Amino acid sequence: MPSPPTDRVVSIIGMLAARNTPATSADLADALDLSRSTTGSILATLEQRGWVLRLPDLRYQLGPALATIAARAREALSLPDNAMGHLEGLASRVRCGAALSLIDGTQMVFVAMTDRLGHIPRGIEVGVRLPLEAPGGISVVASSGPAVQQRWLDTAPPDRRDQLAHLLTQTASTGVAVWGADAADIDRIDVLAQVVTHLSSNAASQRLRDQVRALIDDTSGYPYTVEALESELPLPISYMTAAVFDAGGTPRWELQIGPLRSAVSPDERRTYIAELTATARAMSQA
Repeated sequence: MPSPPTDRVVSIIGMLAARNTPATSADLADALDLSRSTTGSILATLEQRGWVLRLPDLRYQLGPALATIAARAREALSLPDNAMGHLEGLASRVRCGAALSLIDGTQMVFVAMTDRLGHIPRGIEVGVRLPLEAPGGISVVASSGPAVQQRWLDTAPPDRRDQLAHLLTQTASTGVAVWGADAADIDRIDVLAQVVTHLSSNAASQRLRDQVRALIDDTSGYPYTVEALESELPLPISYMTAAVFDAGGTPRWELQIGPLRSAVSPDERRTYIAELTATARAMSQA
């Protein structure tokens, strides 16, 4: 069961990390809908541990102890070299949000992202974990072994498994999965992503955030076939994904971009695919 006191602490750290400037205790209390006495007590404890730093003007920012924790986290995740640099460059070239998720057994963990130029795929933040269920994670699963693929296929409804098996073969061949959705759903995804971002500032909204993410998943569409992508007509595109490999040649991460556009021309689709796959190869360590 979630722990509300723990959620409040995590929300305060997350709020400070998301801000470009330090914040007062009152700022944080108001933004997170917490009492000012509770917020002050939490900040006092965090300051003692070095997790936050209190400035002379009584505002707070992240503390030096978190730098060590962040370094250990990067080591544990074994992120590709210059992961954020690659993400920022990709986002700049394709003019939309980009993200990297770690595929770990039966789950996907979002480990890096940039949304300066557009909404993040799935409208979620670093640290969010999602179950690895078909058709999610198809880029990594397509380059994995038969046991991983079968376990993934077993999470899908029986009437979709043959189609998904074909898409696994296609994704392994092309190196990319392109997700489409109805034009109306593209607009819904965009709005829902903004709702999740807004709710992330409220410590009491975890359940509602999960419900909104489920709605995003339900409207995110389905991977296009090669034949559909070769159409000369503009197509709605929600997300595109490609696998990133570790030094041993194992597909470990999924690189994602989120155009979230209701009409993408053939030339634009080719540009998206070329940029995505080139960045995935550059990030791969093998």
